[in-house]
Amino acid sequence: MERKTRFSEQKAIHYLIRRYIRMRLAVCDDDVRLVKRLKPVVYQYANENRFEMVIDEFFDGESLLASKSEYDMIFLDYRMKGINGMDTAKKLRERNLNCTIVFMTSYPDFVYDAFKVNAFRFCRKPVERVHIYEVMDDYFAMFGNDYPILLKHERETIQVETKQILYIEAMGKYCVIHRPKDQIRIAKLLGSVCEYLPKGNFFRAGRSFVVNFNYIAKYDREYIYMKNGDMIPQSRMYASAFKEAYMMYAERMNPTRRERH
Repeated sequence: MERKTRFSEQKAIHYLIRRYIRMRLAVCDDDVRLVKRLKPVVYQYANENRFEMVIDEFFDGESLLASKSEYDMIFLDYRMKGINGMDTAKKLRERNLNCTIVFMTSYPDFVYDAFKVNAFRFCRKPVERVHIYEVMDDYFAMFGNDYPILLKHERETIQVETKQILYIEAMGKYCVIHRPKDQIRIAKLLGSVCEYLPKGNFFRAGRSFVVNFNYIAKYDREYIYMKNGDMIPQSRMYASAFKEAYMMYAERMNPTRRERH
């Protein structure tokens, strides 16, 4: 059966240059062992999802407030010696710092106070690896984990946001990147292109296709139906893994569903 759509050949052949999400995080807790244990977990998450992160460690609120660095996310102990986590968070907000704050605490009743400083989440101690992964998944589900890919052709460079990619199709030694309004043909094998994509948003649905979960309308045993009307053949070999990965994506995009389970 022929595919529903055809793409127009483009003259330009482009080459991919890898780009990363770059984040700066801070971990602040007067328990040195917790800080030393948490940092490798966050770095592991970054490696698994192809993100680049820098993590600074602090052991009291005063040193965190004295830092001149700007942070995308701060894991902050609620109860610390000296200035506590809540007062530290208030001072951060007074400086108009809109970083994402994740409280770590053994006192779950504090959650009402957390709203006053617009905390993103809180992790109950002892903080486990699964809790950190859930926080990071929720963060990227809300704020996005897409990033730009630079496509080079001779002396020209074209920037493509991964969130604009519907799916990618293998064509021998080439790949065609399908976007809502156009297609780009590049001289790169599909397996190589996969290395540049956000891991949680894209899935290789067969030997010839990589799909973006964000643009899937529905699927059955034979096809994956994209929101633009294109039909991607569903490989039996990849069907089980695709279903599992798509369900994980759906749960990540809807954290309340995960909490009910």
